[in-house]
Amino acid sequence: MRKGYVFVGLLIVISLLLTPATLFAQGAPTPAANPTPPAPLSIFTTFPAQVIGLNENVSIPLKVRAGTPQTVQLTLEDAPEGWNVFFRGGNRSVSAVFVDGVNDAAVDLRVEPAATAAGGVYNLTVVATGEGESSRLPLTLTVEEKAPTSISLETDLPTVRGKPNTSFRFNVTLKNAGADDLNVSLTADAPQVFLVSFSLNSQDVTAVPLAGGESKRLTVEARAFNTIAAGAYPITINAQGGDASASLLLTAEVVGQPELSLTTPDGRLSGDANAGAETSYTLVVANPGTAPARNVTVSASAPSGWNTSLDPSEIPELAPGQSVNVTAKVTPNEKAINGDYVVSFTARADDASAKSIEMRITVTTSTLWGVVGVALIAVAVVAVALAVGRFGRR
Repeated sequence: MRKGYVFVGLLIVISLLLTPATLFAQGAPTPAANPTPPAPLSIFTTFPAQVIGLNENVSIPLKVRAGTPQTVQLTLEDAPEGWNVFFRGGNRSVSAVFVDGVNDAAVDLRVEPAATAAGGVYNLTVVATGEGESSRLPLTLTVEEKAPTSISLETDLPTVRGKPNTSFRFNVTLKNAGADDLNVSLTADAPQVFLVSFSLNSQDVTAVPLAGGESKRLTVEARAFNTIAAGAYPITINAQGGDASASLLLTAEVVGQPELSLTTPDGRLSGDANAGAETSYTLVVANPGTAPARNVTVSASAPSGWNTSLDPSEIPELAPGQSVNVTAKVTPNEKAINGDYVVSFTARADDASAKSIEMRITVTTSTLWGVVGVALIAVAVVAVALAVGRFGRR
């Protein structure tokens, strides 16, 4: 019984000890969190100090920020005398902006220096005034005589030589010698047979952006549409950026390529000949290329025992588009039997590929030899008959 009283007493003591802590945990008020104060009003720009040229107008983009929605008034202090300075927003003049408390409001400060403004450093201050607060933005404009807008085109090799089917490539340096950034357009004046293109870092371009003082290396490529005659072809490339322009004269020097052709007047590559008799054939040697073919030689290859001659066998020079008739005299072997034979003719020249043709010649034996043969046979027959008749009687 005594143990029971002790156990109950312990429970009462424990409950008394826990009750204040529980009450404190459940009933004690939670302290309120401190609220974040709204961001203060501010006005700012990315470039608060700029360099401008004499009589150059400039627009300076401004940002206005506030932690609460409000209308912010904009004013200027210390504007240089005679300068026209005002705020622009939504394509019109403004004197205030609305800030929604979350996003920045954008506005431009338009600065038009006086026509008589001299070079020097000018300071002005933009003041933004909101609901019970304000912000100031000092600006510095340095007015100086800037380098005039100018671009140039230069190359180390203004003349490139190549064959008619060559791509003529020129390395050209395009430079913006002025202080302002430019977008330079590129064009070319060239003979109609040429297609001219521009590339920058292996990419075809028709315009190139250039920062002030920047240079870029271009590749100018001129390719002829078809075969053209040898000669020097002028190609003028033009660059235009703003009020600045530049031109550069390039020359594609086409070095002609000689070419040979060999045929007959009617294109027929066959003929007839008698064994042992000379027969003449006409060959046509021509140069359809774009440069003279020099030291042209014509030769023949015939079966063994045949005789051939060519007139002329040598042509010192064959101009582009020119042709020459060559007489080929062919004498088959007198012992040649009837049949078809092949005689080859070849034309060669300096700096040109050789051209060859094969002519099929049908050989027949002479009719005179046929008559002689028949006569001999007849004589032999008569002789045999006489012999038989004479010795047969015995």
